[in-house]
Amino acid sequence: MWQAGVEGTDCTNLPKNTSVSVIPSGEVLEGSSVILTCSSDANPPVTSYRWYSVRAGDTTSTGYGPVLRTKIWADNTHFYCEAKNMCGTHNSTITKVPVLYGPKTMSVSVTPSGPVFHGTMVNLACSSNGNPPVSSFTWYSVKGDQVVRLGVGKRLETSVSAEVHQFYCEGRNDHGRQNSTLIEVVIQYPPRSTSVSVNPSGPLLKGSSVTLTCISDANPPVTSYRWYSVDKSETHSVLGSEQMYTVANVSGNTQYFCEAKNQHGSNNSTMLQLNIQYPPRNTSVSVSSSDSVLEGSSVTLTCSSDANPPVTSYRWYSVRGGTEDYVASGQKLIQATINVIDGREYYCKAKNHHGEDQSASTNASIEFAPQMSSSSRCLRSGSQVSCTCDSHANPAPLVQWRLSGRRVNHSTATAIREEPLGRIGLRSTLTIRQSQEDMPTALCLSSNSKGSASLQLCVTSTSKTHLHKLPDAVSVDWCCGRCCWDVVALRHNMCHCQEMIYGCKHRRLHAKTTWDLKPEDKTELMLTDWTLCQEKDSLYASKTTLTGHPGANGANGKGTRGVNPDLHVPQPTDSPGGLHYKPPPIGPPNSDHVPLQHSSLDTTTTGIEE
Repeated sequence: MWQAGVEGTDCTNLPKNTSVSVIPSGEVLEGSSVILTCSSDANPPVTSYRWYSVRAGDTTSTGYGPVLRTKIWADNTHFYCEAKNMCGTHNSTITKVPVLYGPKTMSVSVTPSGPVFHGTMVNLACSSNGNPPVSSFTWYSVKGDQVVRLGVGKRLETSVSAEVHQFYCEGRNDHGRQNSTLIEVVIQYPPRSTSVSVNPSGPLLKGSSVTLTCISDANPPVTSYRWYSVDKSETHSVLGSEQMYTVANVSGNTQYFCEAKNQHGSNNSTMLQLNIQYPPRNTSVSVSSSDSVLEGSSVTLTCSSDANPPVTSYRWYSVRGGTEDYVASGQKLIQATINVIDGREYYCKAKNHHGEDQSASTNASIEFAPQMSSSSRCLRSGSQVSCTCDSHANPAPLVQWRLSGRRVNHSTATAIREEPLGRIGLRSTLTIRQSQEDMPTALCLSSNSKGSASLQLCVTSTSKTHLHKLPDAVSVDWCCGRCCWDVVALRHNMCHCQEMIYGCKHRRLHAKTTWDLKPEDKTELMLTDWTLCQEKDSLYASKTTLTGHPGANGANGKGTRGVNPDLHVPQPTDSPGGLHYKPPPIGPPNSDHVPLQHSSLDTTTTGIEE
């Protein structure tokens, strides 16, 4: 150590052999207290002592006096003292107090240094300072709040990714443990977690504007953006190439997404469906049952509509003949009885706070078996016979014709023409040419998947089939309900049988008669609209009425075709009570009546099948 004399004196005995002793001697634990003692040979004697500590080359004064009591730390273990007398000063050598401590200054290094690509393998090395030296190292990775133990050893080789790229090591010895600081490996990766933000957020009114922003995590940062729209047909259209895109006129039919790209790849956002609000649209009515619904059954009608916000109210209406009536409110309408023929249809109105929409009218698609219309008829005009058969059915009916029991096909001699009657009706017209002597019986058959119906018609002359006036007092059942007349005229509130044959059949009538029709439907309708003159029905005529008929067994079994000349035909001038003929009794025939033979239809040229 150096020593110095005091200027202006002849003193040459500087302090010498200055030294430091430590109590306790040997190793001490970090933080323990030690006693440092400074001694020196000096004459004249030492007048003062001063203590110094040395840290990383820096010297710091720590106290005075021959004894220094201090705590020892791992980074503060080197001391020396200075002894001084009147002749000068002398310093001791530096004394190191041995200290025991746990791991300190833990650190991690990575090879290769600098940015690496996603999936690259790297080498991690852990360094530390401890006394005794660190005996074990443990490695950990950090992903958010999740810590995963990777392995042990001073070095570790592992792969890095955009998700796992932060690490630290832990060092242990007999006196403690310490973790290194977190090291983050710089990873380069393509865009990920791409999303779209909307401004303004929340519901949007149809037709308004909105700004979309593309957000993506990428390293290096995203270098280009691209916007796309997707319509209902899944057609993609490019909209723009900036990070932000403004939709000027939003609608509920379009979705959007963005693409983010850098030098390592690209990533698309999920599809964005804007929350567009609009009034009800595409309003429709459906039937609750998926099975066939027969006419007259109870069904539930449901009103459906596309609206945002959802529909707040439903209202039901019925329409018939141009007249509209309010029925009920609510999404479902339970209709106890559905009748298609009466023409009543239903529709609904759906409403939210943006507006209202109306469905189309519907009859609920009711399915029913064919129903024959009493407007069906057969008319003869000269040698031509024209029969029309009107039926209603859903599904649409298939109509066939039979003449005297044989099926008729369309041909030059037997023309068949069909025309629709509204939505659920069909009119089939059969036209044939026959001589006046032939009086065929026409049968119309109408069928669909729900059932079938038939109507048998008589052929009569157009000049004798007008229905003029419905009798006020005469019993229809008595006058006409069980008789098949070739010609009937109703005049002067009476029912008269005119000119030729009066026949009563044994079977009960099954079809509606003309009496069931509305007044406006009775013009030109035939009494032969009834299910009369069926094959195998026996027709009977009064013996006293006919003077002769090819099929009548008169008194002599002979006779000529004609009528009894004594039969009085009522005239317009007759009084209301002047009925000159008593109709045949209702019930089985008796000896006063004879059966009539049916005329057959010549089938050689008519297209009629056996």
